[in-house]
Amino acid sequence: MDLQEVDSMRGRTRYQLVAVVTVVSLILTACGGQDGSPTPFPYTAPPAGTVSPIVVQRTPETGEELPLDGAIELVFDRAMDQESVEESFNVWPLVAGSFEWSDTRTVSFKPALSLNRDVQYEVMVGPGAKGTDGAAVDGSYRFGFRTVGYLEVTQVIPALDSSDVEADGVITVIFNRPVVPLMAVSDPLDGELPDPLTLDPPVEGEGEWLNTSIYVFTPEEAMAGGTAYSALVKAGLEDTTGGVLEEDYSWSFSTQPPEVVWVSPAEGEELVDVDTSVRVSFNMNVAAASASEAFLMRVGGQQVGGQTEVDGDTLIFTPTERLSFNTVYSVMIGAGVQSTAGGEGMRSPYQWIFTTVPLPRIVATDPADGETNAIPWTNFEIKFNAPIDIDTVLPNLEMTPPFTPTEVYTYFSSWSNTFSLNFPVEPSTDYEVRIGPDIADPYGNTTGQEMTVRFRTDWYDPWIRMRGPGYIGTYDAGQPTQLIVSYLNTYQLDLSLYRIDVAQLM
Repeated sequence: MDLQEVDSMRGRTRYQLVAVVTVVSLILTACGGQDGSPTPFPYTAPPAGTVSPIVVQRTPETGEELPLDGAIELVFDRAMDQESVEESFNVWPLVAGSFEWSDTRTVSFKPALSLNRDVQYEVMVGPGAKGTDGAAVDGSYRFGFRTVGYLEVTQVIPALDSSDVEADGVITVIFNRPVVPLMAVSDPLDGELPDPLTLDPPVEGEGEWLNTSIYVFTPEEAMAGGTAYSALVKAGLEDTTGGVLEEDYSWSFSTQPPEVVWVSPAEGEELVDVDTSVRVSFNMNVAAASASEAFLMRVGGQQVGGQTEVDGDTLIFTPTERLSFNTVYSVMIGAGVQSTAGGEGMRSPYQWIFTTVPLPRIVATDPADGETNAIPWTNFEIKFNAPIDIDTVLPNLEMTPPFTPTEVYTYFSSWSNTFSLNFPVEPSTDYEVRIGPDIADPYGNTTGQEMTVRFRTDWYDPWIRMRGPGYIGTYDAGQPTQLIVSYLNTYQLDLSLYRIDVAQLM
């Protein structure tokens, strides 16, 4: 082999290499760039006066997800050359499939295998696509779509790892896609909808779909207080578009333990009935045994005896004996009270005090004894330190000048423990009220106080009023003019008559 033949072989080798590289380059240009995305075809403007075919409808539409077994459909504005359309049709990532024409304008591309889930695809119809009239597509037609993705849980209530959740609350799961179809509650298929939620420890209750993507579970009874719960939505749950929950979704939360929310008598309350029972309300139903054991009522360091009764979320303690008058009592609910379902007990003790009603006493009168300028339309009021039996008041009252029972009106204010006597009072008059000792409280205890209250009412405030037809009167200048004036406690009137001009009047 001589040098000329070697050079000739080298030349053929370079030519073959260049040819191979050129072919590969053309394939990459047709199929897309190195990153897998489609490369637009070089644009060649159609001949002047040509009306190019356009796509007037497509499936999937903008924003629509394509099912994994779905087909891509294009509808043109005219009859198309089927072979040129099929040769110019490309999908990235590359997808093998077949074409079907339902009419001369409509082509459907059906992938041979299911598409990949939650993947972005690009479709391009190149400029080689032509109508049967010979007009080519102007440039290329290109659009993207995404296949049906995964069903996901986007929010849960109670939230992940939340604590002190109300035991009588509901559990809500919110999905990113419609899991059930929109239907009426009366629809017979409503009872066949999925119940995706599982709780541990188990909770009896009822679930419902608030809408197509929000599931709400309502416990039949309150969950156990102070208990950690695990919630699970199992993988495999499908939505109405074909999306699937890829993995189990689980989270946990804990309910609040029992706590005191209301007591009677209230904290610091005074004038408490000596025949009262003590009531304690919790935020949930509590175990009778643990609540009764935790209750303790004391006076002066000694425990008060009585009976405890627990009804649901309320404890009632009834003392064996009547409470003492004017005495401070302390009550405590110890820590550890459990709900009826068990779980963590009440974390901290709850304590409060109240004071019972004192024996009855008169603490003030209005008007007071010795007052000389009492309001002439005043009531006579007696203020007590405690509630009293109003039927015992009037028989223990005498007044000078006297009054008859039909002339008076009485009223007792339980808010201020004040007895009011409304009587036909006169101005500038001396009154004497004698109060007897047998005014009693509801328990029969009497004040034992005999009192005499003397006071004098003031006179009525002076006043005058001119009697006329209104703010402005019209009088006859040719006749004697008289002006009528009403007055009280007024001994002299000085009147003046003067002119005013129109400007002053306006």
